[in-house]
Amino acid sequence: MLTWLRGMLVPLQVGADASTYLYYAIYTLLFVLMWIYGLRLSLYFTMRKMGKDMVRLEGMREGAKAKLRDELAKYGGDPAVIKGQVDQLVTSIMIEPVSMDPKGIVYKLDRILKTYENYFKSRVASLTPNADKTTRQNLSNLVEVGMALDYLFRYVRHLYTSAKKEHDFMSSVILQMNLPQLMETADAYYSSMGSFTKGEVIGDGLGPLVASKIIASNPVKLVDEETVFSEMPYDGRKLVVVRAEGPGGTVGRPGEAIEKLLQLYPDTSMVVTVDAALKLEGERSGEIAEGIGAAIGGPGVDRFMIEETATKNRVPMYAVVVKMSEKEAITAMKDEVKNASDGVIARVRKLIEDKTKPDATVLLAGIGNTIGVR
Repeated sequence: MLTWLRGMLVPLQVGADASTYLYYAIYTLLFVLMWIYGLRLSLYFTMRKMGKDMVRLEGMREGAKAKLRDELAKYGGDPAVIKGQVDQLVTSIMIEPVSMDPKGIVYKLDRILKTYENYFKSRVASLTPNADKTTRQNLSNLVEVGMALDYLFRYVRHLYTSAKKEHDFMSSVILQMNLPQLMETADAYYSSMGSFTKGEVIGDGLGPLVASKIIASNPVKLVDEETVFSEMPYDGRKLVVVRAEGPGGTVGRPGEAIEKLLQLYPDTSMVVTVDAALKLEGERSGEIAEGIGAAIGGPGVDRFMIEETATKNRVPMYAVVVKMSEKEAITAMKDEVKNASDGVIARVRKLIEDKTKPDATVLLAGIGNTIGVR
């Protein structure tokens, strides 16, 4: 620092004029100010930009709540009661079971998830006395969108307010790094509201759509809550196809359904799951990939059940997935994804031909949300 100051004073030693002196004085002052207040200025502009994103996120949350209130009010509910109930619904929480002792945690989580799902479904039913089952399922999906946007807003507001309150530059940098992904997720959820309101097929319905195409006009039976299956001949084999019961917005109970079907068909030679998969940046929407294991998302309960029962019965598991973005998965199904369904059926047929013998029994599960899929 002292060396730098000596360099600044050299012009004075050789007879510099007043303007040169003034120039170096201003330059020195600006340098000192930036050195002392630079981080604060950077924090100010960073927080200002993030504040605009937070305002937009709050608008999404309030827009989702207003849309939910309007949709619920169409089916005979009291608008005043609906307003208060919507605020309670979107802020409701589910507390995961303690994980210090992992033994049995999957079944505890399964029970909590079912209780929580029944909790808000019953609340939706009480607010929509004139709605049918399909409409209530779709409205339940709309409630989940409102819950997601509400949580995202409260989470971002917490980080933003904490950084602003403590003048914490590092916290603001961390939020700035994560905010684009959080806003992208929020945009995806907000864009999905139209599809859930209209009952349109969404990208995540790829698995049930494939199952529906294969089942065609064959009769279906209920195997578990909101989950159906159909048995049919297929390329000299017996094919058992299971999926959630449409056209309402539900994913059914694929884990429990496959457990029951493997008991019902103990000679099953293979299990094939078909589902949507999150693509990486640069990958093409509608791209098909196949592999080994159970293709199913969510908290992991259904996947555990499928893996557990397939392993116990020594049945190999194969998977076929179609790649798409998060937004594509929860909004109206794009043509690229819809057209991929025929390619998936061809892949499944090839798997069955290559991995099983004639007269074998194959279990195919179309995993995903059946909204709009009949």
